[in-house]
Amino acid sequence: MESLMSPLEFRPYGVFDDRIHVVDSIAKEYLEKASADAQHLIPVDVDADGNGLYHSVILLMNDSTLTASELRGL
Repeated sequence: MESLMSPLEFRPYGVFDDRIHVVDSIAKEYLEKASADAQHLIPVDVDADGNGLYHSVILLMNDSTLTASELRGL
């Protein structure tokens, strides 16, 4: 059976934009204690409703109209 859904296009932001993204200061403290290969990462604040991974992916998508629930259901 052929899928009726079109594939998602994932084109993440290339830079941190403080007008869109909010730094998670608690996660930043943990990240500062992490190994050197994680030092370049910037933790952002997303809803803490059990869909954090999906909210993070949606936040990185440039032109997404998906919700976390829709992305989780794909």
